[in-house]
Amino acid sequence: MKKQISAYETYTLAELINDQDFLLWVLHPDEKSDLHWQSIENTYPQLKTPISEAKAIVQSMRFEKSVLGKREQDELWNTIQEKTTLRKTPVRKLWYRYAAAAVLAGALLGIGILYHINQPIAINTPYGQLKTITLPDGSLVTLNANSKLKYDKDWNKNEIREVWIEGEAFLKVKHLHTSGKIAERERFVVHTGNVNVEVLGTSFNVNDRRGRTEVALLEGKISLGLNGATAKPLILAPGDIAEFEHGKLIKKPINVAEYASWKDGKLYFKAVPVAKVFNYIEDIYGYKVLVENPEILKKTISGSLSTQNEQVLFKALGMTLNLNISPNKDTKELMITTK
Repeated sequence: MKKQISAYETYTLAELINDQDFLLWVLHPDEKSDLHWQSIENTYPQLKTPISEAKAIVQSMRFEKSVLGKREQDELWNTIQEKTTLRKTPVRKLWYRYAAAAVLAGALLGIGILYHINQPIAINTPYGQLKTITLPDGSLVTLNANSKLKYDKDWNKNEIREVWIEGEAFLKVKHLHTSGKIAERERFVVHTGNVNVEVLGTSFNVNDRRGRTEVALLEGKISLGLNGATAKPLILAPGDIAEFEHGKLIKKPINVAEYASWKDGKLYFKAVPVAKVFNYIEDIYGYKVLVENPEILKKTISGSLSTQNEQVLFKALGMTLNLNISPNKDTKELMITTK
């Protein structure tokens, strides 16, 4: 170890994350380094919390940020990504009344059962939680936080498979078509916003938030059409994204990882505007982001970050962007200020 224990007495969270010895210990621990850092915690108990927080941040993120030499930076940060009174009534009249009531009750019960059977299934996810749903045909839907999935309880084998999505979801659709003309039951349609996504067998991401719809294709082939439109469908190939905004569908290439990583508990950014990152936090965690200086929103960010722990997420973003990110769980506000 290059530093003596006394050198760490006044260390802050930021200094720990930028300390080469600390990074090497977190990423490549051994008995000697474990004993050294245990001695630091024993000597300076006030460092236990900063060390624990810094360790969690380092293990959950990989950002393109120069804290070491170029070669060392590449080696270290590349590894961080991995971890009713009754009256007298003739008996006959009374019998008729009860009989009528029984018939009415039976009819209402039948209607109630029929109504229940025909009600679609609706699944909502709260802020900060993901959920994976298996559809009647075996297809899988991973629903992001603050999102909704709706589909019929029983799927008729002779009809189109349909689901409705609000928010964001990743779908892995079971492939039914094998050859010849495509039958109705082999079709799979996702309705989201103003866009209808028709699928054969594929993996793709749908995001419908803030008046904007995005469909990103990872595997297979899909076609997109607009509600009530007669224009030729837009066909996507793997690595394409279609964006619907202001009445138009636009196709362009994407970095697939950026649009699929959330289902695995990670966020991936590649030169993404900070404003978009804060929009994501509002949508997924339910906070209202308040920014002290609008210039902050013009920054961009690249790298990957774990979303398993909300507090670690905020600390990591703050360290990377040199910002103070202070959550208020009572008001559900997230104050962003410069350091």
